[in-house]
Amino acid sequence: MTGKILLTALCASVAMRTIAGTEDSEIQRARETLEASAKAYREVAALRDRLSYTVTAPGAEKETKMEEYVFGPYGSVLVKNALLQAVAVDSQFYLTQSDVPNRYVTTFYDGDFGAVLRQVAGNGSLFEPPPLALHQDKGMDGFLNTLRFNLLAPLKIAGFHEVANGRVEIRFVASNGELRLIIDQKTHFFTAVSFDVKPPGAPDGMMVRVQGAFSPQVLSASEAAINFDPGTRTAVENLTDLVSTRLAAGSTAPDFELETLDGKKVALHDLRGSAVVLDFWATWCVPCWTALKETQALSEWAATERLPVAVFAVNTLEHGSEYNEKLERVQRFWKSQHLTMPSLVDPESKMFSAYQSPGLPSVVVISPSGKIFRLHEGLFPEMSETLKGELRASLQEAKSKGGSKD
Repeated sequence: MTGKILLTALCASVAMRTIAGTEDSEIQRARETLEASAKAYREVAALRDRLSYTVTAPGAEKETKMEEYVFGPYGSVLVKNALLQAVAVDSQFYLTQSDVPNRYVTTFYDGDFGAVLRQVAGNGSLFEPPPLALHQDKGMDGFLNTLRFNLLAPLKIAGFHEVANGRVEIRFVASNGELRLIIDQKTHFFTAVSFDVKPPGAPDGMMVRVQGAFSPQVLSASEAAINFDPGTRTAVENLTDLVSTRLAAGSTAPDFELETLDGKKVALHDLRGSAVVLDFWATWCVPCWTALKETQALSEWAATERLPVAVFAVNTLEHGSEYNEKLERVQRFWKSQHLTMPSLVDPESKMFSAYQSPGLPSVVVISPSGKIFRLHEGLFPEMSETLKGELRASLQEAKSKGGSKD
């Protein structure tokens, strides 16, 4: 009997060592494959690529997005999506917004595109392409940081295996999700990426799936010429200085009368004399989860400072045809996030349309006189602090005018 026990234990030990050896071998092959990719991206003179991806969140339809980028000669870079475009050329970095034709952000460019992008735009919708980190020779840690796409926790290599058509898959794991990267063994370029993630601020049990495909195309230096012509546009220092033309500052804010999640009616015309903040959001909008944390902090600050400020989240563009179904989903989300500021419900998105459908998330600051003071589309750096400054300016302006309610 003792012999059988020893034999069983010995077999188990050998099996565990075999499994561990296999895992070590897979991770080593994954690292070698990534090093080959790094070399390929580093040595290419110029490249154009497009990452087309779909985002699927619970209770939402698939949302298709795209980010295009070009690596040009002499370290020049262009990255853009539907809203923002970033250009780095020579020693300058430029950021433009599609609905702001008269201004652009510019700052010094030191050669680290991702660092300057985060400085100017924060962790918003425009992200540093992972191939660019390899092209700029940022090392494995720098590359893995970009592969998080501003959503995943720090990644580590977890597996490797060959797939069809001369491609391999490398698997990465994080504390809040898992990512799979497909690489062409002939070119060593990336062909696809997919991941499941619980984003920061997401309710328990809510996972988001992202599936994307790369389309790399090697270019000659002349084909990848990148430049920026400011034309008659005015240079500004910050993303928040790119003022959207959707709602002009100083125009009258569209009135509304909506109910909160607990059925209380709120009308804008009843809030004259107070500055008002509106944060448009939906349960399926991943960046909205981050914005809500910022406006919640803003609401708490205004209450502590005893300022005449009313902060409201505005749920809109919620998927589904039944009002009660949508309301229950929103209420569950609100409770799971422990949010205490009031949220208005815009069930048919009529209020959102009245405010020129600015996108999600968007934040509108309304002055005590009922005028548009500022509109922000998307996430932006130091969001809460920026809004605090705008609210102080709005209140000071109203005070200097004698509390005018025109």
